[in-house]
Amino acid sequence: MQAEATYLKLSQQILEQYADLPLQRPLPSEHELGALFGVNRQTIRAALEELERRWLIRRVKGSGTFRTRRYEYRIGPDIAPSFTATVRASGGDPRTENAKPVTRPANASEREILGLPANAQVTVLERVRFIDGAAVSTATSVLPSARVPRLAAVIAPDDSLDAVLRRHYGYTPVRQWSQSRLASPPAHIAEVLRLRGRPPQILLRGLVSCSETGQKLEYVESYLRPDVFDVVTEVGKW
Repeated sequence: MQAEATYLKLSQQILEQYADLPLQRPLPSEHELGALFGVNRQTIRAALEELERRWLIRRVKGSGTFRTRRYEYRIGPDIAPSFTATVRASGGDPRTENAKPVTRPANASEREILGLPANAQVTVLERVRFIDGAAVSTATSVLPSARVPRLAAVIAPDDSLDAVLRRHYGYTPVRQWSQSRLASPPAHIAEVLRLRGRPPQILLRGLVSCSETGQKLEYVESYLRPDVFDVVTEVGKW
């Protein structure tokens, strides 16, 4: 019990000691923290693991240990389905890197979700999202090609898809349904997000439609880092 109390107390001391450390600057090493607080490396490691479990720090292989900032990621029927707008509303400075969209035949699951005929084509857009230069989310969007013709020629590498759907195609995108849960990401996504191993991330799935016509525009699967985001779902008003 004494060892447990020690590392828990130490985790709070570390948090308070470095509360003002800029998010992009790493904490001192385990060896340096041990010397500063007068404890062995095992106790320091246990304290850091506790802070990581609470998503208050993030340890990046080869770079160090960093404080984290949490952003509210709000989801609701009256909130635009836009990562960029949602993060900005929460006080963050987002950036998106879009891969070149790829067009291919829709698979059976995509046809069912998007209400497409057997011979339909879809356009798939992969993207990585950043806050303050750190990769915090990935997204894969599947869109009916007939409803977003020439998307590859229209969307820029740093464009918001929501903004392109509004500006170029004249849609007003709204969430038709949304689902979130913790899930282990595929290996390539863990690598993009620079995760240690494949710890559970927030998997956000949803269907976006056009508010005026009801046309289904986009099926999206996103992974969001739980050390960065608090997903808040709003249903109704009070």
